[in-house]
Amino acid sequence: MDMNAMLAGVSESERQRLMIMLEDMQIKEQVTMYNSLVERCFANCVTSFRSKTLDDREEKCITRCTTKFIKASARAGQAFQAIGMQPGQGVPGAPGGGLH
Repeated sequence: MDMNAMLAGVSESERQRLMIMLEDMQIKEQVTMYNSLVERCFANCVTSFRSKTLDDREEKCITRCTTKFIKASARAGQAFQAIGMQPGQGVPGAPGGGLH
């Protein structure tokens, strides 16, 4: 179901308020995902503090870690999107959405 259909009958001011809330939620989710990525890759890859820069091994590990994290996040997003597009499989309680 597209956003316009979901917001049918909602006033323009309420629609704008909802869009702002949605944008705020998306920004918070992006920040949370970024922080999780940094924490996980740093913990897995940086093993010593001998110098103020990363050594070659640490840099390669960080690159692999971030690439895997981004690819996994993209795959999960695609899977959730595909599930949400199937009738009866969307958000519980949402029109046309799952768990009735």
